[in-house]
Amino acid sequence: MAAHLWTQRRWVRPRTTVLGAAIAGLVVATVPVSPVQSAPDQSCPRAIRVSDLTKDMPVHGLTVTSGTTPDSFGGKVLGVLQDGIAPGLDMIMVKLNGSEITDANGNVDKGIWAGMSGSPVYTDDGRLIGAVAYGLSFSPSDVAGVTPGAEMRELLDAQPASPALKAAASATRVAIPGPLADRLVSSGAMSTAQADSGFKRLPMPFSVSGLSNRHLRKAANGFDINRPLVTGGKTSAAAPATEIVPGGNLAASLSYGDITYAGTGTATAVCGDETLAFGHPLLWSGNGRLSMHGADAIYIQKDTVFGSFKVANPSAPVGQIVDDRLAGIHGIMNQFPRSTEVTSRVEATNGNSRRGETVVTFRRATPFLSAIHLLANADRVLDEIGGGTASVRWTFEGTRADGRSWTFTRGDRFASSRDITYASIFESYAQMSQILHNRFERVEITDVHYKASYSPKYDALKIAKLEIKPADRWITVSRRHSETVSAGTDLPVRLTLTPSNGIGDNTVVKLSVRIPKSAREGVLFVTGGADGGRGGPRATSFDDLLVELARAPRNSEVTATLRTESKGRGGTRDSDSRNVGEVVSGFEYVRLDVR
Repeated sequence: MAAHLWTQRRWVRPRTTVLGAAIAGLVVATVPVSPVQSAPDQSCPRAIRVSDLTKDMPVHGLTVTSGTTPDSFGGKVLGVLQDGIAPGLDMIMVKLNGSEITDANGNVDKGIWAGMSGSPVYTDDGRLIGAVAYGLSFSPSDVAGVTPGAEMRELLDAQPASPALKAAASATRVAIPGPLADRLVSSGAMSTAQADSGFKRLPMPFSVSGLSNRHLRKAANGFDINRPLVTGGKTSAAAPATEIVPGGNLAASLSYGDITYAGTGTATAVCGDETLAFGHPLLWSGNGRLSMHGADAIYIQKDTVFGSFKVANPSAPVGQIVDDRLAGIHGIMNQFPRSTEVTSRVEATNGNSRRGETVVTFRRATPFLSAIHLLANADRVLDEIGGGTASVRWTFEGTRADGRSWTFTRGDRFASSRDITYASIFESYAQMSQILHNRFERVEITDVHYKASYSPKYDALKIAKLEIKPADRWITVSRRHSETVSAGTDLPVRLTLTPSNGIGDNTVVKLSVRIPKSAREGVLFVTGGADGGRGGPRATSFDDLLVELARAPRNSEVTATLRTESKGRGGTRDSDSRNVGEVVSGFEYVRLDVR
């Protein structure tokens, strides 16, 4: 397993869409799953009031370090940070031992590790104190911050009443007051550095299956993902289900299948068919729908720099996460979120081919997760990272606000001298983002399908020369000089395209644009290839948007566009394009004086 991949970016709104911030649910997909039995009543203990806790009160808890069966840990209460998590939401500080937090001699081993989030902590008489959810910033440490169980139990109500859950408390670090910090340092519970840095929310061990480390890193950077990622194992609806039990593994996923994008933590309580877990939010998406899974832990990876973390494989879906709140997540067994089915059929000139499948449940992440699904399948089939060419065709299907169905299909060619599989995913991503997040009406995407072929041979063209013929001869033009043309005439345009790799013959393309009679001046632009799927600013409806995206210039086209200004009138525009069969790049322009 790879080490943590950290990015410093946040989920942001790019030019065309929201990528990867919190996202909502999609259209119904029937998923065959193994039934999961409700846990017994003792799995849902009553919670002790924070005010009833005392210093040095003994505690015990449950968590999983390997496999699926919880083991126990011990410890004691250190104190309570009032409003430590948010206004009205205290943090309980505990010192723990066992379960690889400490070794057999009581010395700190892996400390409070990522993946312990949600591990239930109990009093001697079995009352729920809360869930391990925070650790000291300088790991490893055996001191944890616990989210009170009483606050978590309020998630079982449809509308949580706690003021803390409504507070805009976005900080992920919690400071320790000076006098308390001094006492804890002097008692040996923590170092001065740990006390000074305070508690931080335990990071979720987010894993993404199906991507190489290099492409995992590029995807995180390219799509602005603010998550620690590790390469992880996939899961599917056909995999065996794992029962959700207090102290057992619990994973919440944005998608599963070829791309299983999931955060793994621990279940805190199982109350009938409802589950509480994590003790902090996953994405803080409110009532956003995620898929809920059990998981099989492989081991706990010790990391003295970023903090130790659990490595686990999620198992089959067993329900859905219906609340993602400050005090934890709330799931329901045997109910499943609406989803998008993503499939791809990929082949390569090396003879390899493969059909891939991913189920996406987190609506606003559908473009990103669909794109990396294609990337993962293309990597598996081409079996190398390098330059080449590709042909990709994508079809999106969905429903409109009034229930009517819609379909969008488009194809394009791609070329890259460095990384063809990565270069081939962005146009479909951009177009899906514009469709899903359009300004006209709320739409759902129910199905995404890609058909793609890849070759490691890099073939592409670039614009080498621009010529115009305003009279009886061709003139080579440059950006530094203007040319004189006649109003009310057709202006022939000739382009010379050369192979980007310097091997092969030139290609000559002829185009033509019309100069209006009223024109006084203008600019002729010549471009090679598409603009990444941008389009739609002129669309006045969802239907118009689909048409404009389908007609957007392709990477294998060259386009001449004339923009003119007329005295006392607005501007005009005329264009002509040709498909040259290979990806073409380049940009030229010339200023025109109109007689």
